[in-house]
Amino acid sequence: MPVDKIQLQHKFGIISHNHRQNLLDRISAPPTPASNTRKPIPCEISHDFILSYNRADPFERPKLDVKASQLLQRVKRRAGLLSGGSGRHVHIPRSWVELTLLARCKGPFRDDVLKVLFASLLTAPPSVDNIPSLFLVCETVIEWIKELGNPIPETAWSNTQILTYNISELCFWRVYNHALLHNLQGCDSFLSDLNWHVENLEFVRKVYAKFPDGELLLRLLESIKTVLSGIYPSKEDSNCPPKKNFASDGLMYGLDFYQCVRNGSDPSTSLSALLTTLTLLGTEDHLNTVLTFKLLTVVCCKNYLALQIIQAAATGNLPISDNNTERSGICKSNFQSWDWVTASEFINLLVHAAIEGETSEIQKSAIQAGEMTSVRVDSAPVLGYGLLDIAALNADGTLGPAVQYALQQALTRLHIHVKNHPLRKSAAHLIWSALQTTKNSASHRVIVGIAQNKTNCFVSVQSELEPQGKLLFERIFDNLADHYIPQNIPLSQSKPSKPKAPPKKSPRTSYVQPTVSLASNISVISKPGSVVKLMNKVRTLPNPHLESYADRNNKILQDVIADQWYKELLSVFRAAEKVQQTVQECEELSEAEQNRAQRIVEELDLTESEVCNVMDTLVIKT
Repeated sequence: MPVDKIQLQHKFGIISHNHRQNLLDRISAPPTPASNTRKPIPCEISHDFILSYNRADPFERPKLDVKASQLLQRVKRRAGLLSGGSGRHVHIPRSWVELTLLARCKGPFRDDVLKVLFASLLTAPPSVDNIPSLFLVCETVIEWIKELGNPIPETAWSNTQILTYNISELCFWRVYNHALLHNLQGCDSFLSDLNWHVENLEFVRKVYAKFPDGELLLRLLESIKTVLSGIYPSKEDSNCPPKKNFASDGLMYGLDFYQCVRNGSDPSTSLSALLTTLTLLGTEDHLNTVLTFKLLTVVCCKNYLALQIIQAAATGNLPISDNNTERSGICKSNFQSWDWVTASEFINLLVHAAIEGETSEIQKSAIQAGEMTSVRVDSAPVLGYGLLDIAALNADGTLGPAVQYALQQALTRLHIHVKNHPLRKSAAHLIWSALQTTKNSASHRVIVGIAQNKTNCFVSVQSELEPQGKLLFERIFDNLADHYIPQNIPLSQSKPSKPKAPPKKSPRTSYVQPTVSLASNISVISKPGSVVKLMNKVRTLPNPHLESYADRNNKILQDVIADQWYKELLSVFRAAEKVQQTVQECEELSEAEQNRAQRIVEELDLTESEVCNVMDTLVIKT
């Protein structure tokens, strides 16, 4: 009897009948509509969490503090504080947005959030990807300034006010850096919103007028607003092209000298750029003057010679003069005749060099300069101004209130820095004595309290940063130097067929030599035992022509390349001559052997068969 075989198909594998039936029912059932409610992420910052945190009573606050600290730790890791703002785990725009949201929490937790935001703004690279979130932080911090502007008492600033001041300063310097690099094209909506927030700060000015720091901040905000509105067209005048070249001449020359110091070259080769910067410093607008001082601060913390030249210029002992008397900068008079903004920035330069200087020579010279060891005028040493020298001037009553404010803050910060150092007891005593001489002002205790709070905030922030990492202003000047002072040197791609002579030096046809009047000779000691004479020639052109660092070293590099090619080709020629000489010697030896054999055959008078027998013996004998 035939058997019919039925093929079984196991769609779900070998399972029981009941389990198979349940699976078929679930597959054939219609899909359920998706829910609109999204399950919140456990560590996500939301508006509800901020409201619950601010409305919590003292008994519920500890639980929320634990969750808030967890959120802050995640944001801190995303900000990349310990990695210099770089890494796969870093997302700077998101971290800035989350920190601005967390800063809405009230209480002591807000100061912790502001410290993380300040540290991130201080270390994060100025990337174009961060521009949208940067404008958000700028708008938010302006509202914080308006909130904190009204209730400022007649006491020292609180930590929240100091952190807000520092954050706003860094935010707007970042915006100005992007403007200098022409990265704000297409950001019209951001710029218009920022201009709207900057309006109506006059009531804040009345409150901050008692503190020069607040006045400087308001000037910074208004100056950047004016510059941005002049650089980029408004919505009403969209056909107006944006302004391209707006960096000041003093900043350009300063970047030229900064690039030389950054590349590790001898700074004496570009000291004319530094002297030109000093002659223009103080004659330009507020924004570029302050930014040039920031540049010189970074340079003086690295280079001892630049610091001593600037200190000598503060005394008015550098006889730099030109035909245009209006463009003599800080060199036209001594420190007592400067305006309070320039004098305050010079004091800030000295205190940064005294605290953050890379060598002990820089730190000692910034504290007390005395006689300059590296600067000579007509072969005679000159004097300079340090912090203690300025304190001695203040004892004579020649400094204004704003300059005294900057000096008291600088001496307080410096004393806090050196008082616990075991090898600086004498320096701490001198700084404390100089600080006591500034007690003539009625608000001395308030000013000292502000300086102490500033120092404590910066020390607490510094503990969260990457050790020996680059900070914001050094990153900004690196980008500006790479943008305005190109480093690439165009070289010929084709290899020379024969050694070329070094190129002859020819005068530049596009550069017009400016007219200057020389009063005396300035010389500097760049290395022990070597004196470099520097004539005090100052460029006085309205739009000075910059001879970049690459152009100055182009001739030297071409000479080195030509000499290297000459050496390589010479070695090849010598090897070829040696080979040719060896071939000639071999040919001469072979011809000599043939002549010798022919001479032997003729002398013996042998037949051909006898010659063949004798050649074997001759070859063996030879």
